[in-house]
Amino acid sequence: MEQPLALEEKKRVRFEATVDILYLMNLFSLYVGSFLSPIIGIVYAIILKSGSLSERAKRVGTICLILALIGLGIWVFFSIIIVVVVVLLGTSF
Repeated sequence: MEQPLALEEKKRVRFEATVDILYLMNLFSLYVGSFLSPIIGIVYAIILKSGSLSERAKRVGTICLILALIGLGIWVFFSIIIVVVVVLLGTSF
């Protein structure tokens, strides 16, 4: 039969869960920021990959770089599409 957790143990478990949630929210904001603003993502990647000692942070930097490059590709693709549409509409008049 399991013994109920002591009050201090419950506080520690709750604190660790809160830290995990904040860490995941931070990662989510880094990844979304990297995707939506590729320049910011590249800066995040450079800072995390060069200034970090842990492999975990370097992996986060790599993911930020990948998302930034994907976001940059999407921005360039849509920019080309917009230019092509404007040119086609301009020549039709």
